[in-house]
Amino acid sequence: THGEGIDSNTTFLITKEGVIVVDTRVTPAEARLVKEEVRKQTQQPILYTINTHYHGDHTFGNQVFKDTHTIIAHENVRKALEYESGKEHLEFFKTLKIPGMEETVVTPPNMVFKEKMHVWAGEYHLQLIHMPGHTDGDLFIYIEALKTIIAGDLIFNGKIPYMGDAYVDDWIKALDYIGDLDAEIYIPGHGDPGGKPVLIAMRHYLIDLRRRVKVQIEEGSSLKETQDVVRPILQEKYKNWKKLEWLDANIERAYKEFSVK
Repeated sequence: THGEGIDSNTTFLITKEGVIVVDTRVTPAEARLVKEEVRKQTQQPILYTINTHYHGDHTFGNQVFKDTHTIIAHENVRKALEYESGKEHLEFFKTLKIPGMEETVVTPPNMVFKEKMHVWAGEYHLQLIHMPGHTDGDLFIYIEALKTIIAGDLIFNGKIPYMGDAYVDDWIKALDYIGDLDAEIYIPGHGDPGGKPVLIAMRHYLIDLRRRVKVQIEEGSSLKETQDVVRPILQEKYKNWKKLEWLDANIERAYKEFSVK
C-alpha cells in the first residue's frame, strides 16, 4: 500500500487455484513489488488482474501482469486507456514527477463487461459490479464468503477524494448499494481497510458536500462564493483527513453537477 508515488492500494487474493490481483499501482516498479509480495506467500499462478477504474495509480502497473493474459475491467476503463486518451493520461501522470513513470507502457484491460461479472476461482466467488461515481468505469468487488468489499476509489479512507471525473449523485447511490450488502471488511482505494464506518464516513462526506453546495446554488452564489462558504466548514470538519487542498476542486465538481439540474 505505501510505496513510491501515490498511496493507492493493491489487494491480492490467494485461492486454491491461483491468485487474483486487484489494481496494479502507479508504475511498473511498484507492480513488481506487488508481484514480489505475492511470491513471498505463494508460487501459484496469477489467474486474473482486475482494475477497479482507469486512473493511472491503479492501472499503470498493468504491463507487469500482462503475462497473466487476463486483465479485467469495466468497458469504460478500456475506452479511457486506449489510443490518445491513454497517452494523455500517462502524460499527466508524468507531470507528477513520480519515480519510474518513464518506463510505463499504457496497458488497457483485455476483458471487459457492462453491468456485472462473476469470477469463480478456487473456493471463492467474486462479484464484479459496475457502479459509476468516482469515474464512469468504477467497479467494486464483493466476496460474500469473506464478507469483504474491495471498493477501489469509491471509498477513500481518511483522505479527501479526488473528484476530477466524479458524479456526486451516482457516487452516493453506489455507496448506498454497497452499504446494503452483507460485508464487514471494506478495502478502500486509498487508506487503510476497515469496517463499515469507513464506508459511512465517505458517504457522509459526499452528502455533506452535495447539501452545502446545493444551498449555495439555490441562494444564487457564484462558484467562488460557494467555495468561500463551503471550504472552511469542510476544512474544519475533515481537518484530520489528507489532501484538504482538493476541497475547492470537489466543490467545483459538485457546483457544476448541480447547477444544471
